[in-house]
Amino acid sequence: MGLKTSRLNPDPLCELLFENSTQAILITDSNGKIIQANPNCLNLFEYSLDEIIGMEVEKLIPKELKQKHTAHREDFIKNLGFRKLHSGLTLTGIKKSKERLSLEIGLSYVKYENELLVVCFISDVSERKKWITQIRYQQNLLKKYLEVTGTIFLILDVQENIVLINKVGSEILGVSEKEAVGKNWFAHFLPLDEMESMRYFFKKMLNGEVEDTNTHENNIINSEGDKRLIEWNNTVIRNKSGEIDAILSNGLDVTEKRLLEDAKKEALIIGQEMERRRLAQELHDGVGQAISAIGLNLNALEPELENYNLRFKAIYTDIKIKLDNTFDEIRAISKNLSPKILEDYGLAKALEFLGETIDKSTKVELNLSLHGDLKNLDNKISLSIYRIVQELISNAIRHAKPKNINLYVTRSSHNILVIVEDDGIGFDPEKLTTGLGISNLKSRLELLKGQFNIDSSTQGGTSISINIPL
Repeated sequence: MGLKTSRLNPDPLCELLFENSTQAILITDSNGKIIQANPNCLNLFEYSLDEIIGMEVEKLIPKELKQKHTAHREDFIKNLGFRKLHSGLTLTGIKKSKERLSLEIGLSYVKYENELLVVCFISDVSERKKWITQIRYQQNLLKKYLEVTGTIFLILDVQENIVLINKVGSEILGVSEKEAVGKNWFAHFLPLDEMESMRYFFKKMLNGEVEDTNTHENNIINSEGDKRLIEWNNTVIRNKSGEIDAILSNGLDVTEKRLLEDAKKEALIIGQEMERRRLAQELHDGVGQAISAIGLNLNALEPELENYNLRFKAIYTDIKIKLDNTFDEIRAISKNLSPKILEDYGLAKALEFLGETIDKSTKVELNLSLHGDLKNLDNKISLSIYRIVQELISNAIRHAKPKNINLYVTRSSHNILVIVEDDGIGFDPEKLTTGLGISNLKSRLELLKGQFNIDSSTQGGTSISINIPL
């Protein structure tokens, strides 16, 4: 026979604690019959005290789980112990209304008048379980998205270590996700020549000096030592206090895309150079030859000049001078369109000739300063530098109206530095328009991985520097 509830005579303080506990408490005898329940327990299961006293505890369990619960209860009686709440075990209970509950049960026992009593501490975790289910669903959804997306997902902590990388990222790096996590991103997966600059950028993001969302490109190195160019979108991850905990980046491998873009730019530049050569050839062979023929015909008239008056002689002389000047201009244009001197004698001589042409044809004084070996350069680099200098000087003469232009070209072991300075009227670099000349200049620089910097103001004077790595 189970213990009658009337035989329980608790201490008044214990009874007060029992009745007012925020925890649902249920007491059964060793056979699983309920002998006491506090108000919170009654509210939870929707029974009155009279209804629940004497009820088998399995009545609070769904039918399909009754046998399993009975076995667990009997095992507890045989192996008495204590089970804490939040032990990780979640049970299913059922209300009087048949609504199901997710419960966490803590178990204890006491001996009362030679009878073993089991004390159950019950917590309703139904809402928590719903949230956990929802979170797990979202996590699984995110995991699936990260697996099927074509972009890299990367999270770095403040110590520069990889916290998360998705399947695409690990495949591009050539290491497993497990191998990548915990490694220092900059030390293991960035080329040496970009490591410090990207570290500096990362620290600026952590310090809040860079916009929350930003885009940039940099190379990474995979396990085979190959470089891949990645276009990144970055954002910071903040904790509840608003402090930055990590950086989230998603990246797209644009290596092939950039190679294709570079090939298109190079093809365009080659096409322009071929058109320049064609025009230069036509000017030389067509217009130039025609002017030479006119000049020869004029020369044939010179013996007859004695028979004409002074006015006719003056007209003849003026025509001859203008014809010679036109011929010189056509020759100069032809040489600028296709500088053969560049192919024959190298960049230094070609720039010297360009300076002489400017000195002769304009009122601007060009001061040339050349350093290092500019002769033994790759033809593509030489031609690009020549065209860049040509464009910059042309722009300065056309827009700045300078008296002097200084051109510095210096070759070191690792780069070529080009500086074009003028003492003209200057301009606001923010309002620089991208015409065809500037667009071509930038295309050439992008192909050479060069950097372009303008220092100017409306107060006067402009300095433009070009840095081309070798």
